[in-house]
Amino acid sequence: MLWVGLAVLVIIIAIIVVLCSYMRGEFYFSRVKDNDTLTVEMRGLFGLVRYRYVIPIIQFKGFTQGILIKSEKVTQHNAKLKDETREHITKDKVIAFYEEAKDVLVHTLNLYGWMKMTLAKVECTELKWITRVGLGDAPETAITTGAIWGIKSSLLGFTIRYVKLIAKPRIDVIPQYNEKQFATEFRFAGRIRVWFAVTAGIRLLYRAAKIKGGIRTWIQFALKARARFKPAS
Repeated sequence: MLWVGLAVLVIIIAIIVVLCSYMRGEFYFSRVKDNDTLTVEMRGLFGLVRYRYVIPIIQFKGFTQGILIKSEKVTQHNAKLKDETREHITKDKVIAFYEEAKDVLVHTLNLYGWMKMTLAKVECTELKWITRVGLGDAPETAITTGAIWGIKSSLLGFTIRYVKLIAKPRIDVIPQYNEKQFATEFRFAGRIRVWFAVTAGIRLLYRAAKIKGGIRTWIQFALKARARFKPAS
């Protein structure tokens, strides 16, 4: 009985530790000339669970073909390429996704309220957005720099309003008066405790269950999203 009691105690402690640990996420985007890179990374259980999604190529192919995206999935230690896919994001696909998202919104009780409540538990651990801009003309460059500053200030205010900021943001716009250039680097890192993530998921299921067909709509939405990110054979 003593060993059974110790085993139960260890399991309880392990569950508490897991629930009190953080789920961490990072979003990174950079554009230098014609080179675009977008990276999304998720980590949990003290780094034991890790997912990294990389899009090294984003090309606009015109209004007919849309945007070409080359994506890569790598292993936990980033040592080996796991999957590689190419996909065209067309106007029809964007419209279809919009309709699916709108359907989810209709079939969830106060989804906006749930999002605000969940974001309030997210802690921003890093916020960096550096932009270099030059139009080849000093007055036009100065005006554009001011406009970009205004956009960044508005977005920063939105972030502070909904997410707890625990790190000093690094925001800058660097004018390049003597050359034509546009380069930007954006990084956002955040974390949320597993306990808050679990309770948020339970609340979401409850809100969906309050609307007829809500659970079915979310299942269909999740299956379609999974199919989009499924690597091509």
